[in-house]
Amino acid sequence: MKLSLLLLLLAVLSVTAYAESSLAAPQLVLTVAVNVQKGDKEDTMVVRVTGKVMDPYNRTVDGAAISYQLTDPSKSSLHVSIVYSKGDGTYSDEFLITRPVPGNYTISLKASKPGYDDKALQVPFSLISGEFIVKVSPSSRILKQGSNGSFEIAVVPIQGDEPPQVSLKIIGLPQRITYNLLNKSATNPKLLILTLITREDTPVGRYNFTIIGEGKGYSHSAWAVLEVIGVTSQTTTTSIPILPETTNNLPLLPILVVAIGIVASFVTYRKLKARGGADEVEEPQLKPGEDREYLAIARALTRLEELRATEKIVEYAYQRLRKEYEKKLEKAKRKD
Repeated sequence: MKLSLLLLLLAVLSVTAYAESSLAAPQLVLTVAVNVQKGDKEDTMVVRVTGKVMDPYNRTVDGAAISYQLTDPSKSSLHVSIVYSKGDGTYSDEFLITRPVPGNYTISLKASKPGYDDKALQVPFSLISGEFIVKVSPSSRILKQGSNGSFEIAVVPIQGDEPPQVSLKIIGLPQRITYNLLNKSATNPKLLILTLITREDTPVGRYNFTIIGEGKGYSHSAWAVLEVIGVTSQTTTTSIPILPETTNNLPLLPILVVAIGIVASFVTYRKLKARGGADEVEEPQLKPGEDREYLAIARALTRLEELRATEKIVEYAYQRLRKEYEKKLEKAKRKD
């Protein structure tokens, strides 16, 4: 009898254990992928987390909550979020790391849903120093043939504060131009001075040139514009320098009238004298020195106006010479 009761008790316990095991909640299956790329803004990295939630029988699980946390190399929390799986079991999220530092990062995830056992995962990833960008300032410069000018180049690391080891090369410069690079600073950002040196025979034109930086498997570039112009040729006439342009020509008019009158009177006198009628015309009573002086000024003024009318003299030179003749005429009048 006792033996029969013992066997019955063992049978009941076995059935109960089997029932409890068959009623245990299935555990979620969680997959995850982490993709890290450079952001559109400077000094940012974009972290994209994607994955899928399934049950032990490889069936997708809809509406599962996936919570996760990102920690940086110092174990400080950078981002906390929660997303839900879709009908096909997939989930995704995206966020920025601002001014990332190189080192090991960790994303800790946990998937949960009523009726299932939770599933936790940890996904490590690293950010390495070496990514950088190249900047140039100013973006354009104008140089005359035979002159030189400088650009400032900045090599800025995207991750960390240490300036990367980057080699630079310049392409696209015109012929007969040289350049040199001077390291101005080894701090962040790393600054270099690019000096372009033109020659007198450097071709005139507008050139887009490119600065390429290469280092640690990365290559980045920036471009700038150089415009080479010719040296302005100076129009020269005897004793005529180039002066600033002025539009005030009124003071010259009375002087021209006087000068033209002197020339006309002198020419008329010579013609009448040649015809024998000089006795009817009173010869201008000019002193020998004054005659030559007035005529010289008159001829110079006439020549000056011809040069200006034919655009063979710059306005600046015309104005200066006109002032000189004004002074000479005033002096001649005082003598008279």
